[in-house]
Order: sequence, then structure tokens, then C-alpha cells
Amino acid sequence: MAASASAVRLYDHSSSPAPLRSLLRTALPLSLPLYSTLSTPGLPTPVWATLSPGAVPENVQDSPPYVILADLGNQLRFFCSTEAKRDRTDDEVKDAAVLVSGALRQYLRQHAGQRDRMSIGAIPDIWRQTVRDTFGVEPFSASEIHYRLLAGLPDTLTNGSTKGASVLPGGIVTTKGRKEDVAEILSNSEVPHPPSYLETRLAHTTVLRSPPAQTPTNAATCTSDPRTAPSDPSTPNGFPPDTILAHCTTHRDGSIGTLHVSPLARRRGLGTLVYLARSHTMRDSEGAEYVFSYVHKENESSNALMRSVGMDKSGYEVWWARIKLPLPDEDEA
Repeated sequence: MAASASAVRLYDHSSSPAPLRSLLRTALPLSLPLYSTLSTPGLPTPVWATLSPGAVPENVQDSPPYVILADLGNQLRFFCSTEAKRDRTDDEVKDAAVLVSGALRQYLRQHAGQRDRMSIGAIPDIWRQTVRDTFGVEPFSASEIHYRLLAGLPDTLTNGSTKGASVLPGGIVTTKGRKEDVAEILSNSEVPHPPSYLETRLAHTTVLRSPPAQTPTNAATCTSDPRTAPSDPSTPNGFPPDTILAHCTTHRDGSIGTLHVSPLARRRGLGTLVYLARSHTMRDSEGAEYVFSYVHKENESSNALMRSVGMDKSGYEVWWARIKLPLPDEDEA
């Protein structure tokens, strides 16, 4: 199916992505991975589309098929309007697949730079075969999207503050990520993120820690041996000062990932607590409208966590694909 890349024209919207973001908003939640990418603070994101800057419609239903894509440096996110088209026909899906194929190839041929590989992420089921046929690779890591509007979260989780941090119920301290946390966070991540990437996300990382120092009220019960941590699910007492108990990160596409709870601190509700703490920060300080995560069907603990924080589920799977660059010439594909 490899459509001729030269048949698709892409327009640069990087300097003014707001009209595309408004358009994507009309296709939520189907457009959530890309909409959130364009709404998440961080490094500038190149944004391209098959729509010219002066021809962006107001509604996803109001135009012929189009593709919007964003370059996160090591990954692409894309959305095709046919995904959200009501009562779409098989022929419309086939035509849109040609457009998707051509847009992806065109972008990767023209903007690969010095990169020798690129991932395409959050590929919905409807385009899985298109990506397979276009690039000759098998998409992997099927996940469902769990999401919810942030407007419905409780107003606050905190019951106090310390210098540069907040205190959650039970005295657990929540802070942003620190540079010295990177090695530990990466050691617990299922995805091999480079340290340099995680360093750019520390401001968007929430870490739950034991208190930084003993106080008169807890000194009698504190111990330097975390194996003797008490059974009270709401207290960090018993852990060494400033121990990382749990953490999670908002990635550049706005999804929450790298969530981990220390094995010695599990079954105390800290996964829910750190997820909600990060969600509060996204809503109150980062302007996010939605919180979402990619979760494998077979990950029972993560699915239970998603249910506990009131997430809806996409009902379809998304996939990832690794593309070797540079792409071969058209006549070699």
C-alpha cells in the first residue's frame, strides 16, 4: 500500500498550532494522544498537516480527510480525521489509509535529519495494517487508553506543606523529580527512556517521599531499616528520610507513565495517591484538561489502578512501531 510520498503535501504549523489544536478538540477523545501532545508544556514540537494554515476547518466532520502529525524527537504522533467520521464507509477508510501512508512517508523522508530510527506511537487499530504495509514492520505493545476529564478531580489532596514540597495525608511528602532521582526512576521503567529525556521531564514528574528528617512526633517509631516499615497504609514512618516511595511522569504527549511504587511500600494505596497527585498538578499548574495513560490489557495492577481513579477506557487498542531511517527510495520500497 505504500502510497507515493510525493502525492501528499504537508504544511508546517509549528509556529501556530492553535487552530489545529482547536480542530482536534472536536474529535476528542479519539484525538486525545495528539491533542494532548499539542497542549502539554515542554520543548517546542514540530507540527505538520495535510491542511494548509489558511484552510483549517472548525469541525472534524467539515472537510475531506486530513492528517495531522507531531514530532516528539524520538516518536511521531498522528491523527487522521476519518477516525472520527460518523458512518464512515470501507472505501473512505481505504482512501484515508493511502493518505496516512503518504503523509507518514513524506514526513520521515523529508525530516528524518540525522536520526537513524523513529517510533510511531499510539497508532489506533484502524491504521495498524496501514503502518505494517507502509514500512514493513509489525506494530507491537498493544495498549488501551484510559482517560478522564481533570475537572472532576477532588479539589485538594494536601494537608500541609514543607519547603518546596507538599504533605499528603499520612505525612508523605510530594515533590517534583530531581536530577538525582533519574537513575532510580529509569531502573524501574519498563520503557528504556534515555536519561537526557527524563531530565527534560523532571518538572513534570511527581515523587512521593518519606519525610526529609525525623520530627519529635515520629522519631520514636522511625528506623533506618525499611523492612520494618509499619503496616499503617497512610504513613511513611519506618523508611529512611527522603526515600522515594512512588513516582510517575507526564510524558511529552501528555500521558502519565513510568509509574512505580517501591516494593516495600505497596498495598498502601500509594499508586492511586501518586497518580492523583500528578493529575492535580497537571490540572492546577500545567493547564491540562485530560489525564490519560496507555495500559496493556494483561497488566492487572495498572488496570485496577485506572478503575480506582475513575478512568474511562478507549475500547480500542493503540500500537507502536519502530521505523529504520533513512527510508529506502520509492522504487526500492
